[in-house]
Amino acid sequence: MAKYTIAICDILGFCNLVQENPLSEIVEVHLGRLRKALHHSIHRDEFPSEPPSLESLQDQSKLGIAWFSDTVLLYTPEDRDENIRSLINTLGWLLFETIFAVGTRLRCGVSYGEAFIDVENSIYVGKPLIQAYRLEQAQAWSGGSLTREAVGRLPADAHISKSADWFLVPYSVPLKDGKKMDTLAIDWTIGIHPRLELRWSESHATPPKEEWEARPSVCEKWQNTKIFHDQVCRYCKR
Repeated sequence: MAKYTIAICDILGFCNLVQENPLSEIVEVHLGRLRKALHHSIHRDEFPSEPPSLESLQDQSKLGIAWFSDTVLLYTPEDRDENIRSLINTLGWLLFETIFAVGTRLRCGVSYGEAFIDVENSIYVGKPLIQAYRLEQAQAWSGGSLTREAVGRLPADAHISKSADWFLVPYSVPLKDGKKMDTLAIDWTIGIHPRLELRWSESHATPPKEEWEARPSVCEKWQNTKIFHDQVCRYCKR
């Protein structure tokens, strides 16, 4: 047994995406884009032209990775500050590179604690996995945040919100029950960019009236995501 910082990431609206689109498009376009973004977020080298294999994603010592359907599990192979920073910053880049593309927006929960991880036999068990999953599910936006346990494991300098070394920012994270949780959120706005528009869809900049009537919770998640970007992003504020 050992202690790990663990992140659970899910693609928002994946069930509807699968039901409403050809399977080949899901695999080649949406999951392909996510795999390329994940590879670039971890390795920080040239953006791949083709979707990388899981072996290629795992070909580094900073993070452990597992993948099932629309769920990506990232974890620290060693309980060291540098591995935790790599995990947090990878999430920041991954969210940034996928959030402006409809169909691959993610929601992530991060926790910390004792777990049992057997990569060879694909066994992943422990409270931090449950805590990260529950936090991921509870959030009403596209983005990511940390549990109390994950915040408590961070080194002191990670709490400095404007530090470029850590893609974190204090924020009142919106939850599905209408409440908010004061914690550290993944600052995915850290990527340098000109002012970008977080569109509702390819055809609509904001959710039209019929979407608010048919899918109010989905529209609310989009709205909360946009509010976070508008409030936090230092580049667009300029």
